[in-house]
Amino acid sequence: MPYLEALVALFAIVDPIGNIPMFLHVADNVPEGQEAKAFNTAVLVGLTVLLVFAFAGKAILNHVFHIELAALQVAGGLLLIITAVDHLIFGILKKGVAINKSAVSATELGCVPLACPLLAGPGAMVTSLTMLEKHGPLAVIPAIVTIFLGLWLLLRFLEPVHRFLGDLVSTAFSKIMLVFISAIGVHMMITGLKAYFTTPS
Repeated sequence: MPYLEALVALFAIVDPIGNIPMFLHVADNVPEGQEAKAFNTAVLVGLTVLLVFAFAGKAILNHVFHIELAALQVAGGLLLIITAVDHLIFGILKKGVAINKSAVSATELGCVPLACPLLAGPGAMVTSLTMLEKHGPLAVIPAIVTIFLGLWLLLRFLEPVHRFLGDLVSTAFSKIMLVFISAIGVHMMITGLKAYFTTPS
């Protein structure tokens, strides 16, 4: 089903379970009592970014940067593969850096790094756009909304979910998702290259 394909692809890239350690890191570094504000901002901004890019991304690429979708698929697929290999093989985790609580507001942390690039980064943007081109808005919009609704629920109950899963399960799940991300990247590159070789010159 188109909806399930879009849902699985976006879930693998957004990786809410694997990003639990990063969510906890940000929660520890926001002003006291501002965790919910940071998380709500992250979900709202991330959802908005993906929806806007899914619908306006192609026009921006074609008319502003003069880039074809096939080129974006190849570049985005390569980016996903590099990201997956970097995290999977070399173990560079997205732990973030120490944050000065007095210098950064919950809203700022919700926007960066949570919303962008963690939740709505280049990989998620490219995937949203390519899935929209492939399956249409009736499959992609519900998939994006479902992912971020589930993410909002996860963040509401972050501590109990983390206690239930533990660091080991979260880390293992993240590694498994990286394998799927690399496979999605390969598929995107192949699709883009096919478009180049089959389009009449």
